Amino acid sequence: MSKAPVAPATDKKNMIRVIIVDDIPETRENLKKLLAFEPDIEVIGTASTGEEAITVARDKKPDIILMDINMPKMNGIDATEAINKSVPSAGIIMMSVQGENDYVRRAMQAGARDFLTKPIAGDELYATVRRVYELIPKNVAPIGTGGSNLPDNGNKSGQQGHLLVVYSPQGGAGKTTVATNLAAALMRDGTRVLLIDGSLQFGDVGVFLNLAAQSSIANLVKTAFDDDMDLDLMENVLIKHDSGLKVLLAPQTPQDAESVPVDGALMLIGKLRAYFDFVVVDTSTRFDDLNLGLFDMADRVLIVTNPTLPALKNTRVTLNLMDTLKYSEEKTPLIFNKVNVAFERAKIVPPVAAFEGKLKRTAILSIPSDEQKVLAALTRGTPVIASKDRSTSPAKEFIVLAEMMRTSLTPVEEVPVVSAAPVKSKSRFSQLLGN
Repeated sequence: MSKAPVAPATDKKNMIRVIIVDDIPETRENLKKLLAFEPDIEVIGTASTGEEAITVARDKKPDIILMDINMPKMNGIDATEAINKSVPSAGIIMMSVQGENDYVRRAMQAGARDFLTKPIAGDELYATVRRVYELIPKNVAPIGTGGSNLPDNGNKSGQQGHLLVVYSPQGGAGKTTVATNLAAALMRDGTRVLLIDGSLQFGDVGVFLNLAAQSSIANLVKTAFDDDMDLDLMENVLIKHDSGLKVLLAPQTPQDAESVPVDGALMLIGKLRAYFDFVVVDTSTRFDDLNLGLFDMADRVLIVTNPTLPALKNTRVTLNLMDTLKYSEEKTPLIFNKVNVAFERAKIVPPVAAFEGKLKRTAILSIPSDEQKVLAALTRGTPVIASKDRSTSPAKEFIVLAEMMRTSLTPVEEVPVVSAAPVKSKSRFSQLLGN
C-alpha cells in the first residue's frame, strides 16, 4: 500500500464527511481517533447496527461510510444495498477481519467501492477514504452525457452500471457472437457500454472485432487494489472499436492469464461498473471461481445454448446449478442460438419448444442461424448488427435482446442478497459441491 497523500488545507464545507458503522464500540472509537488526525476528514456520525446505519446515512448524507461486514440483525452487506438506493451519493468502504475472495466479491456485489481488512493501518485508511471520495459523484453530469474521458463522463449517477454476463456450458454455441452483438446493440447516444473478454485463457472477442493490442485485463488488474485507481491507464488499456464500443481484451497467452488473480478481476470489474451504463462480459465455459463471482455480481446471466442433444444435456446441468445458487429465472434468462428454422420446418430437427419442454424453461429469445452473415461480419471485424439491413435475422434478434435487457433493468432492480456468514478459505466451486 502506498502512503496516503498529504491532506490539503480545506475549509469546513470541503471536508470529507464520514460515518463509521461497527458493532464494537472500541473499533468505532479507534477509527474515529485515527481520522481525527486528518484536517480534511470529519467524522459526522457513528452507528452500531445495519438498521442504524441506514437511518444515520439518510439523515447525515455522508460522503464516505466505513461499514463493518459482520453485525447482528442486519449485516453490512444488506445495509450497503439499502444505502446505495436511498443515499447513492455515499461511497461505502467495507471492513472485515476476513480478507478472503468471497468477502471481497460480496462487498462489490452489494455496491461497496472498496474493501479494507482489519486491523486497518492509518495510512491505508486515509488513502482509501480519499480515493473513494474522488470516485463518488460530486456536481457532475448524470448518466448519458456522452464524451470520451472516463473520469468526467462516466456513469456518475451514484448507481453502478448494469452487469450482463454471457455464459454457455459448451463451446461453439455462439456465446461470443451474442456478447459482442448485445454490447454493440446497447450502444446509443448518451449510453456508455463496455465489453469485457472474461475468457482469460482463450478469449476471442479481439478476433471477432478485429482488435489487437499489447494491453489487456492483465495490465489493468494490477491497479484494482491500489490506493489510487489510475484512470489514465484505464483509458489507455480500454480499446475503442470503430463502432464506439469500449473493449477490455483478455490476455494474449494462457501464461499471461495465470497472472490475473480472481479477486483482482472481480474487484476491477466492480470498479469499472461505476463508469459505464452497461458492462457485458463474455465468459469461458468453465464453472470456476471467476465465473461464479461474476454470476453473483451480475444483474443478468444470459445462458446461451443450441437446439441439439449434447447442448440439452449441458444446459440442464447448468440450470440445475443455477437453481442450487438460488438464482431466479429472471436473473438467468435462456437463449437459443443457431436455430435452423428450415430444418425445424422440414422436421429434420425438433423445434425449440421440444427442448424447452425437456428443460422445463422457456427461452426469452431464439436466434436463427445464418452462418454466412456471421462469418461475413467476423471477416470484417464488425458485429452482425453493423450490417446495412438490421431488420433481418439474426441482427434484428440481437437488437431485440438489447432492448429486452435495457427495459428489464430500468429502473434498477434489487440484486439478490447473498448471505454474509463467515466462510472457510476454499474454492467457491468446492463450496457449491459441498466438498
